[in-house]
Amino acid sequence: MSPRGRTRGAGRRHPRPAVEPPPAPKKADRPQSEPQHRLFVALDLPDDAVAAMRGWQELVFGDLPELRINHALHLTLCFLGDTPASAVPALTEALAVVPFRRSALTFGEPFFLPERGRKNVVALPLVDAATEPGGAAAIRRLQAAVSAALVSTGLYKAERRPFLPHVTVARFRRPGQPFPLHIVNLPELCPSRLVLYTSVLEKAGAVHTPLAEFTPR
Repeated sequence: MSPRGRTRGAGRRHPRPAVEPPPAPKKADRPQSEPQHRLFVALDLPDDAVAAMRGWQELVFGDLPELRINHALHLTLCFLGDTPASAVPALTEALAVVPFRRSALTFGEPFFLPERGRKNVVALPLVDAATEPGGAAAIRRLQAAVSAALVSTGLYKAERRPFLPHVTVARFRRPGQPFPLHIVNLPELCPSRLVLYTSVLEKAGAVHTPLAEFTPR
């Protein structure tokens, strides 16, 4: 007679299943996920403008340990994020037909992002150059054309927020408060290349590698 309180059926041996489950696949046999690229499209700035900006960055942020200077100076138009590496040819083909013409620009007063709450980024806006008005509007049209070209591939969803042409010049190590900044006195510039970049995040910061380049025409 079973001891009192013993669970019914305890101690019984369960029959083996009629069909054994297949063994777990070895690591080499498991299907590999497709490589991904962290992609974005940006306008490169001419060398003289970049050199002038770096001098200004060191002057303004060099003694501020709470900020990290951003050395990758470009004007981001669209950020795709993680994208299959096999999609790069289709994206390149779509971007190749985007009309890209030189536009004269200059830098406006530095500002902080986001607009509300504690700040993460210090940026310089790009505005019309005094010698050639209309450059900022041309950059907005270019961004809209790039966005439409990427959307046509099915690999990108257009941003709902209005596009604000700017260059990120520093990032807060921790969200912080805005502070007075020196007036910017940098030369006018014309973006030199439209570039499809891949970005790899490392401890020292993001490393950007061009995958496709397009010059003004």
